[in-house]
Amino acid sequence: MTTRAVAETLDALRTVVARIEADTSGALGAEERIVLGVPEMDAALGGGLRRGALHAVSGVSAAGAVAATGFAVALAVRAGRRGRTAVWIRQDMSGRETGEPWPMGLAELGFDPDRLVLVRAPDEAATLRAAEAALACPALAVTLIEPFGRLAAFDRVAVRRLALAAGRSGVPAIVVRAGAPSLAAPVGFSAAETRWRVAPAASPPGEVDWGRPRFHVELVRNRRGGLGRWTLGWNGHERGFAVAAGNAGSFGAGAEDHGGRLAEPPRRAGAAAGAGGGLRRAG
Repeated sequence: MTTRAVAETLDALRTVVARIEADTSGALGAEERIVLGVPEMDAALGGGLRRGALHAVSGVSAAGAVAATGFAVALAVRAGRRGRTAVWIRQDMSGRETGEPWPMGLAELGFDPDRLVLVRAPDEAATLRAAEAALACPALAVTLIEPFGRLAAFDRVAVRRLALAAGRSGVPAIVVRAGAPSLAAPVGFSAAETRWRVAPAASPPGEVDWGRPRFHVELVRNRRGGLGRWTLGWNGHERGFAVAAGNAGSFGAGAEDHGGRLAEPPRRAGAAAGAGGGLRRAG
């Protein structure tokens, strides 16, 4: 194939992709926002998480696995709609390594286990196929996707398909990498509209409601707005986030600290950049 033919083929492919994106941009619910309830976060996100989009959450280390999953579940609770079912697709190894979702723990987080379909997939390819099938159903409230391993099947093309499927149906897709390295710059996840790093935050001494889930959260990618860091508490009864008092955000050794601030103001995307409350029980 000549250089000119290759260039023409690439131009044709770009045209097709642009047409697909244009067709999905006006999908029902695609531009609807999921309000998180923390003004600084919602402002950075342009009003909240976009519903018809792909979002990625990861723990900053193995110790942050439950925190990352807890934060992803909290996002799913905020995305919930009365009477609609959520789908959680998990690769088998995730359950073996980090434990299985526990109905009582989910209920404590405000997630109705009766409105959850849990799908167990044997490998990455099956996880990807199940995710695409779920995102094709506009009647769902949210789709959680939890693969495991090196994610060879989740290349740029595959992840782009998931993002487009979420745009067509208006169903938010949340990929959670509980025990994986940070998603700050993963191969294939450039199609994610937002990417989050999560670490557990300790409850301060003397807190009345000791043990409520708390997270150090960093928004490391936002295709439509700013970035930022927050230390958040989650109230499963009220199903809402709040900026946590008395605990400045930290992402462990080598991470940039907040200098004692509870929340870092949102910044533009181009600028330099507790646990899940009984969520899991060993299988």
